[in-house]
Amino acid sequence: MLIPSGEGEVIMLEIEKKVIVRFRDRRIVTGGTHNFKSNRETFHVTEIHDEKKIIEIPMSQLKAIFFVKTLQKNEDRLSPEDFSLESFNDVLGRKVKITFSDGEVMYGIIHGYTPHMKGFFIFPADKESNNKRVFVIRESTTAIEMFS
Repeated sequence: MLIPSGEGEVIMLEIEKKVIVRFRDRRIVTGGTHNFKSNRETFHVTEIHDEKKIIEIPMSQLKAIFFVKTLQKNEDRLSPEDFSLESFNDVLGRKVKITFSDGEVMYGIIHGYTPHMKGFFIFPADKESNNKRVFVIRESTTAIEMFS
């Protein structure tokens, strides 16, 4: 969002992004972030239940960061078993199957994966998903399978 400063310049304000942060130890933090950058060691989340509580999140402890449409729990989400590669054939991009160290499986589309990076974004295969995109921490995975 661009806001005039009143002095002839324009200030760019970041719009808060809704996130569900999942740690490797299964903790979950839900709220909003203004300062997530994939190359930083930490970022901050304003907790959903207490807007005055800002939590510093260390990237080294994370499994993934889910950038979501809503912070409400989605009981109707499809399980990975409901997907096949054919289920998102019409989507452009490199298809990927991520297996996390806790056994969770996620399918999506990946743009620009580099194995030496700390993490990478995937976009959900499920078009009805609450997830807009997911930043996966590479160290929290056991397998990353790419498909054409």
